[in-house]
Amino acid sequence: MVSDTVITLLREAYGDEIETVMNYQTNAIVLDGVRAEEIKESLQADIQEELTHAEQLGQRLKQLDARPPGSAEFTA
Repeated sequence: MVSDTVITLLREAYGDEIETVMNYQTNAIVLDGVRAEEIKESLQADIQEELTHAEQLGQRLKQLDARPPGSAEFTA
């Protein structure tokens, strides 16, 4: 049996990935300036990578008969 600590850590990591996506997305939207478009493109690629990490964590939680936290459980 997997310990509650492992489940808690996986759920926290999932939340961290989602929070990172939120921050990257916000920065991609509000950036202005000479290099803004280049940085936005880079952030968009990073967003996809972080979403992949979140998906992997969520799938692992499911394998362990747990579930990733939903928005009602999210705390920044």
